[in-house]
Amino acid sequence: MNFKKILISILCLTVSLQIIGQNKQTTLIHAGTLLAIPGQKPTSNQTIVIENGMITAVHDGFKTSQDLKLDKAEIIDLKNQFVLPGLIDMHTHITDERDPTKNQHEWTTLSDEDLALRAIPYLKTTLDAGFTTIRNLGADANNINALKRAVNEKIIEGPRIIASTGAVSASGGHGDFHGYRSEILNAFEPSVGICNGADDCRRAVRELVKQGADVIKITATGGVLSNTAAGVGQQLTDDELTAIVETATSLGRKVAAHAHAADGINAALKAGVKSIEHGSYLDDASVKLFVENDAYLVPTLLAGVWLSEEVETNKNIPPAIVEKIYQVVPVVEASFKRALKGN
Repeated sequence: MNFKKILISILCLTVSLQIIGQNKQTTLIHAGTLLAIPGQKPTSNQTIVIENGMITAVHDGFKTSQDLKLDKAEIIDLKNQFVLPGLIDMHTHITDERDPTKNQHEWTTLSDEDLALRAIPYLKTTLDAGFTTIRNLGADANNINALKRAVNEKIIEGPRIIASTGAVSASGGHGDFHGYRSEILNAFEPSVGICNGADDCRRAVRELVKQGADVIKITATGGVLSNTAAGVGQQLTDDELTAIVETATSLGRKVAAHAHAADGINAALKAGVKSIEHGSYLDDASVKLFVENDAYLVPTLLAGVWLSEEVETNKNIPPAIVEKIYQVVPVVEASFKRALKGN
């Protein structure tokens, strides 16, 4: 490379760095009370420095751009506010909101586009509540992927989305389609996540990753809100669970397992899942397996609260679901306390 080309390259690099410096966005948050590190005592009168969307420093006192030798900075005045890091909701279904007063069969008339548009206010409400990240464990792949892109590109306001798209479920189990005439059921193609046998469950994981799943959600046991009298015991077999976790791991994905009964909880933990969703009937063996496998419990306590309230007034809940609500909800709190005590 001759001297002229070198000089041009240096000039281009210099101009580029100048442009980057000019476009650098700095924000200072003046926080009256700041909880910066969970478990530690909050501090008072702090300045948070944010550069290009990343927190780069926290200073004692309310600093100005001059104090920090910055060219310029936007100041957000929260001197009378309590400030803490954004919360993370580890189990959401952001594309829907349970409403006992709405027509439960409107899905027969609404398009996927309708459902995606309806989710936009849910995203905004979640963000305004302080949740800056959510893990969405079950939604139409096209809908949730479109919403995730729109949030990332700042087209709509909402939290960051970690999505499972659909779920890996046993044919006929929780996560499959129930409660309608066979002609209606046959009119809908089964979810790519419905599987039978270890090899088919490997296929299901690969299909979900292909859809764009950030995490693999599975239904290791029956579920309360599936319209079938199949209970809440283990539904994916031990070899299916092992195949799912092995395949997900090989593709760089962690596995979150919906699980109520202890047999399904323990089988999923032994297979290597990284989180148990609900964990309604976990036992002492479960607590030991959580610790041994470095796994987490996501107890979804609020779901039990609103289901116990809704079942008393909503007469349209199918009998199979009502029975499971009365069976499962009363034990959730005791299981959560057992998990806390054994941690």
